[in-house]
Amino acid sequence: MRKICPRCGSHNVKWIIPQNWSQWICYDCDYTDPIIEGNQELADEIHESYMESQKDE
Repeated sequence: MRKICPRCGSHNVKWIIPQNWSQWICYDCDYTDPIIEGNQELADEIHESYMESQKDE
């Protein structure tokens, strides 16, 4: 299991406030909040949905 951004599926996330376990940042989409753990298949599904949502904007 790896840490995954729930918005874009990236693994490029970092824990930003050690005193608060739920504050993470994704360096690919600037998401800041709790993250999820999952496998590459889940990350790919999230990323695909994220890319589709970006087309609509």
